[in-house]
Amino acid sequence: MTYEWTDRSGREWRLEFPIERSAYREAADETHGYLSGFEAAKASAHAKRLTETLVNASAMGESARRSLPESVLLDGAIGLVHSLEYATDAESMGAPDYIRTVEETLVDGCGDCEDLTYLLVGMLSQPAIGYRTAMVILPGHMLVGVHRDDLPAVYADAPTLPGGTYVAIECTTSRPIGEFKDEPVLAVYGDGVEYIDQSAITDTGEEFLRDPTQFQTIADASAKRPH
Repeated sequence: MTYEWTDRSGREWRLEFPIERSAYREAADETHGYLSGFEAAKASAHAKRLTETLVNASAMGESARRSLPESVLLDGAIGLVHSLEYATDAESMGAPDYIRTVEETLVDGCGDCEDLTYLLVGMLSQPAIGYRTAMVILPGHMLVGVHRDDLPAVYADAPTLPGGTYVAIECTTSRPIGEFKDEPVLAVYGDGVEYIDQSAITDTGEEFLRDPTQFQTIADASAKRPH
């Protein structure tokens, strides 16, 4: 696969990344819910290798011998995800809800908010970058959370999500880090439940996610969390 994109600072990138056909077929045979999709992305060997390739690459015009600043690598990773086509599951898969693996999203070159979120989570969670990540649930929408202490210093003043630990990164629209769709945050799930708004979940009802039962684990974990 060859990916070419321009990041938010106008840097042009090009990255070549092989994915075995057998690996794609095996990934497509996996079945995931929201939580297992999140964990699978963080554990993905292809996400690990992709991140290492990105770290060892250079933005076009940058010196190949110079290590890129962390903020540039973050912009590059976000830019790669933004370069992929947004497509609903109904459009791309003919199904009301489908969780793509990292491998599927990379080969298909498209995905919905969950698929693109998992891809960015998979990249940022790898040792080569090493961020603590979370998935952030809004009504009918998902985005990435990154631990505020892990972000480059340039984002020190970025607003945090409810709970005060994570900063939002949108994967389907190009918003500044920390800004996101104007909807209530229902839950933030990183290393377990980081934040949950039970009243907002009740208010949104079936709009919580297209299949709210897949995310019941969040509510169950919340009940066990000390308050």
